[in-house]
Amino acid sequence: MFRIRRTRWKIGYIAVGVVVIFVLEAAIRPYIFPNPIYPLIANLLDVLLYVGGVRSFRGAGEPIGPPRFWWRMTSRPRAGFVIGSLLILGTATGVYGAVSEPRDLIFTYVLGAVLDASLAFFYFRSSIRLRRVPPKTVQEMPRWKSMTG
Repeated sequence: MFRIRRTRWKIGYIAVGVVVIFVLEAAIRPYIFPNPIYPLIANLLDVLLYVGGVRSFRGAGEPIGPPRFWWRMTSRPRAGFVIGSLLILGTATGVYGAVSEPRDLIFTYVLGAVLDASLAFFYFRSSIRLRRVPPKTVQEMPRWKSMTG
């Protein structure tokens, strides 16, 4: 599996993933009403984007070669708390949509809210565990050449 360490490549991964998911979801949106399988497909695409990022991204000082522990979502606790908080906002949006939008879309909004709440739980749990047991780091290789030697 490939590893993404630089912030600009992480942002690129997220941006490209969001655009691809947006295009795919726009393509299947007309089919949502007759068949509830399409909201499942749309949410599965979101989960795949998260899983790909969690398994590929590496923070400063984090070992590159071995895979992360199954519970570890980020390299530092603060990042998990921020992402989890944003996912809670997504959950609130889904609940509001389920309550206020037409009844035809309730399954779509509830499914999205459940997915966001689940991901938020995993990010918060990961950050709490990382706070208790600080991650082991590896020595970074210097990115510059010494002028003395």
